[in-house]
Amino acid sequence: MSFIFITGVSTGIGYNALKSLVNKGYHVIGSVRKDSDVSRLKNEFGEQCTILRFDVTDVDSCKKEIYSITPLIEKEGLACLINNAGIAVPGPLQHLTDEEFTYQMEVNVNAVRRITNLLLPYLGTDKKYKPGKIINISSVSGLFNSPYNGAYCISKHAVESMTDVYRRELSMFGITVAAIEPGPIKTEIWSKSKGTLDRFKNTAYGEILSSADKMIESSEKSAFDVSVISNIILEIIAKPNSKTRYLVHRKPLLFRLLSHYLPDKMVDKMIAKTLTKKENYRPV
Repeated sequence: MSFIFITGVSTGIGYNALKSLVNKGYHVIGSVRKDSDVSRLKNEFGEQCTILRFDVTDVDSCKKEIYSITPLIEKEGLACLINNAGIAVPGPLQHLTDEEFTYQMEVNVNAVRRITNLLLPYLGTDKKYKPGKIINISSVSGLFNSPYNGAYCISKHAVESMTDVYRRELSMFGITVAAIEPGPIKTEIWSKSKGTLDRFKNTAYGEILSSADKMIESSEKSAFDVSVISNIILEIIAKPNSKTRYLVHRKPLLFRLLSHYLPDKMVDKMIAKTLTKKENYRPV
């Protein structure tokens, strides 16, 4: 049996990936933060999955839970690690607290490195195991810097860099590393942000941010179904020579133009114009 480890499987991308992989015959080891999610997922998937409860920012709990599954994976190792758990802390960089910014980095960056390193022996740095794969769930925000979403963008830029570094360092072991870069996806990560920007209404950014919730709602209408990401995950696992990056966007060519080729000042003016008109603008 092939084992796959996924962080953050309670909802959204992680849950759908768990479901899709179990249906393909994999045994999925997933992490959640709540006891209620452990019970719910065990009831739904039974012995086809192992659910661990820990917060990715809790170093001791994280290590303890991962060490607990050593007897399960020590014979076959891991076929794949999917670093999915993540959060978004929106708001102007000027007004985010040090604690908020640090927490964004701890969840989206530090935890990814920590969990990857704990599992690397079972992915093939210990040569008694076959080389596995690592999939980092990044974002288009790791390619394009959006105002009022700076902490998230910075964290996902770090994930993009980490993906490259691990891919180049681990190639000697035969381990492949890929990033999936979704644009708007029908998950809870952005709906959870609704109302959170109201606290900035008395700042210089208040007028622009007053329509933030409507902008999120508008962009969600064109969001991809979460199954699109699961299908890419299945493709990466199945293909011996998968791509290093998978951009998931309604207009990928236009997005690449904006993020890589147009002059910075031109893009700055386009963003400023869009924000002033309060059109359909979402920070991813």
